[in-house]
Amino acid sequence: MTEQPLSVPPTSRGAEVFPEPYDRRGLAKRTIGDLLSRRHQVDRELGDLDTDITSTFSAAEELASSSFRELLDRRSSFAHDLGLVDAQIEYTLHDLCGTMDDPQDVETYDGKLGVSREFVDEHEAPVGQLVWLDDLPQRFSGANDTPGTVNGQRWGTGALIDKDLFLTAGHCFQPDPLRWQVPTQNGTAIAAEEMAQLMCVCFNYQKNGATGYIRPGAVFPVLALMEYSATDLDYAIVKLGPDALGRLPGELYGTLTVATKHFPSKNDIICIIQHPNGNEKKVEAGHVLDIRGGRIAYNDIGTFGGASGSPILYDKTGEIVGVHVKGGSLPIGGFNSGTTIGAIRAASKLLPG
Repeated sequence: MTEQPLSVPPTSRGAEVFPEPYDRRGLAKRTIGDLLSRRHQVDRELGDLDTDITSTFSAAEELASSSFRELLDRRSSFAHDLGLVDAQIEYTLHDLCGTMDDPQDVETYDGKLGVSREFVDEHEAPVGQLVWLDDLPQRFSGANDTPGTVNGQRWGTGALIDKDLFLTAGHCFQPDPLRWQVPTQNGTAIAAEEMAQLMCVCFNYQKNGATGYIRPGAVFPVLALMEYSATDLDYAIVKLGPDALGRLPGELYGTLTVATKHFPSKNDIICIIQHPNGNEKKVEAGHVLDIRGGRIAYNDIGTFGGASGSPILYDKTGEIVGVHVKGGSLPIGGFNSGTTIGAIRAASKLLPG
């Protein structure tokens, strides 16, 4: 990889631009179409592999051989991929059918989703968008390097919990994201720590309530991945650097408070401020469906890819009580869900309290 200075997304460089209409159902339709195509491809590859395995049995090849074990390992990998695609399809369908309201732009929110306009005004500024740098082809130009398919992609959401610490989802740094390819070096996908340093966080990327145009946003580099877990405990904390004027993001946009005492119960109202599908910042709110096993579930809050890592805010305190991570086939049910802040706190050395 060739060393390069920080490069920022094009939308962060210029004047305000007019936003495209937000069409949640249209996005869902395109997403499901892409997923069904991917499912067909994986299913076909799995079928071809099963044919090879059957041929191996018919040929009476030694079942303990390395070649047969390799076939079984490949089958396990394809079956895993198929399960992930099915979970994503289920997640998208649940989101589309289970929520009646579209997320609203934070600056023009009408106060009717369950939290007040004042609540959103008070808590939206520290929420930012995780974005891949847009010069990956230049950075990964070696003979055995590839930039992947994520160049300049708006990737996830998160929130400032200190002047330079940003809480988000751990799976934003997985080397094998569904439907995407991360950069590779010498034929190998880069590690989570390297991925983080190829991203930045953009704040204030949202529709201007007065003009109707999208604000250009303010970009801060990701310096390091401080904590990371992409397993069932799905969270990450990254350290951000200053902007071109030497200012840290928390000095400009403030921080959100991580809950230590007050937590929601079933049917309580929670709020998710997010960047769904990479769009400008929006707000949604709904009710807690269930809390158990380190998960908080909700089925009346619309989210899409790009919302991963969004803070889940308790309406009674405005504090972060969870991190939105995923939906689909989970033990707690087939609904949107997040990692509870209590589960994260038990593992983290950085969270206060």
